[in-house]
Amino acid sequence: MYHKGYIVLFIIVILAIVSSPVILANSGKGFEDIRNYLEKPKGDRCVESKDFMIANHMELLNKWREMAIREGKRLYMSETYGVIYNASINECFRCHAYEDFCEKCHEFGGVHIYCWTCHTPPE
Repeated sequence: MYHKGYIVLFIIVILAIVSSPVILANSGKGFEDIRNYLEKPKGDRCVESKDFMIANHMELLNKWREMAIREGKRLYMSETYGVIYNASINECFRCHAYEDFCEKCHEFGGVHIYCWTCHTPPE
C-alpha cells in the first residue's frame, strides 16, 4: 500500500462527514433537557442527595434488592441524611409518579426499565 496515509485520512474524513449530522443534532441535549419536562417530586428531598440519585439510583435499587432478598433487611439508612427509609421501590413512588417521572426519563435516555418483567407495575 503506497498511499496508506491517504487512505486512513480519507476514512477519517468520511466518518466525520457521515457522523456530523448525528453529532450536531444531539449536541447540547442531555438530562438538562428532560428535567424541564418531568413532573416535580412531591417530597422535600429524596433518600439521598439529588446528584447522587441522578447518577446512582439504579445502583441504590440494586443494593436495596440485595439487602431485602439476601440479607432480609428491609430498612435503609440514608448516607446523606441519616434518616431510615423502607428499602423498597415503593418508597420512591411516594414522591415520584411512575408515568410522569420514571417512564419519561428512561424513554428519553433510551433505557429499558426491566423491573416490570417480574414485578407488577404501579398504577
